[in-house]
Amino acid sequence: MSADKQWTGPDAEALRMPPADVVERLVTVCGDLKEELVGYVWQPRFSKQVNTALRRVTDRHRGLDERSAMAAIDQLALETKLHDGTTIVQRFAEQHRPPFDDEQKAILLGWRDVVESLFEVWEHVEGGGILLHNLLDDLLYPTWATNGPDAVAPIAPGSFVVTRIVPVHDEYDMWLFSGPQSLFGPDAGPIMAQSAMQTGMANPRAMRRNTALVAKAWEMQAEERATFLEVAGADFVVGTPTEMRELLLAFRQERQRLIEEAHPAARADSVAGPGPEDLVSLPDEVLEAESLAVVYDEAEGLSYFAEFAAVAKPFTVPADQLSRTVLARLKDFLNDETVPPHLIRRLAAQYPDTADQVFAALLGKPDFSWSRNGEALLTRKKPEFFDREPTPSMTVTGTRLAQLLRART
Repeated sequence: MSADKQWTGPDAEALRMPPADVVERLVTVCGDLKEELVGYVWQPRFSKQVNTALRRVTDRHRGLDERSAMAAIDQLALETKLHDGTTIVQRFAEQHRPPFDDEQKAILLGWRDVVESLFEVWEHVEGGGILLHNLLDDLLYPTWATNGPDAVAPIAPGSFVVTRIVPVHDEYDMWLFSGPQSLFGPDAGPIMAQSAMQTGMANPRAMRRNTALVAKAWEMQAEERATFLEVAGADFVVGTPTEMRELLLAFRQERQRLIEEAHPAARADSVAGPGPEDLVSLPDEVLEAESLAVVYDEAEGLSYFAEFAAVAKPFTVPADQLSRTVLARLKDFLNDETVPPHLIRRLAAQYPDTADQVFAALLGKPDFSWSRNGEALLTRKKPEFFDREPTPSMTVTGTRLAQLLRART
């Protein structure tokens, strides 16, 4: 391990490193499986999905480059859900004839758990692999390539890699490159750190493997929500966009004050980083809306929804006034997979006397009962929220990432 990095993050000694003979065997097994899987993806039965995946990464000016195509096919094979909710690699593992043995099947199904991130190369390890440090989750990943040690030998410690990796075996901390790699020199550290920080803020689930960081993020989210409740008086507030922006600004200012009060050293970071005004900037289309709902949900975190008064209107009118026009905005929210279920639940709880008649009219089902059918409706309309484990909406910066971000300034 390089001494000049002054590592204070994860302990490489705690890794369950596989013996050299196990590495050699598993890399060979994985190489054969990966070659078969790629051939399986290109079968005619998946031609529609392949063409769609490649079109998405085709630049209309430069066409389709090999690296983008490799990444698209890898994502299609391992992560993209088919019409029945399965993935191509899952079908391959479970329907192959003759059947795979238990180890092969477990390896293939494990590949659905992709880690896509920005990594710092820590050191070379036995068996022709390299030890990667994930800048997002602050964990170490011993990683090998199916095309052998020569593929990773030129990758120098201290450099950076943007890539996808997949687990190999439950008994070992052993990972495999999956798809292409983009390499960057050691001087790119601060830029890579900034990119990692932006990725983490956009996708806090990227740190899900580090339970310590996740626990800290939940704690911070709870503290922030408590501040919002203190400033707003509730976790759900509706008003004009101007009123809501003023509320959000007051909340952010109070949150910053509390942080600086508890951690005086954070004052310098807050001066260098975005201020409260930057954090409450709203898009023009939101500012032009007639109403705006701001919600700080315990699990989903802080979010806002434009034109919310129109969403709630059906619950406040007589049943004979529930026209398509009145129900239109609520229908949009119900069908929008990005609108969280808790928002619909809040409406039903806020208007218990009219919830049944509203959803009965919306769905064309006179016998609909929210208490009896509401959760099934949300599960069907918003499957993404039920298929994943809840994660905090904020990102906690790991040790090494914090070092690199400071180096940037």
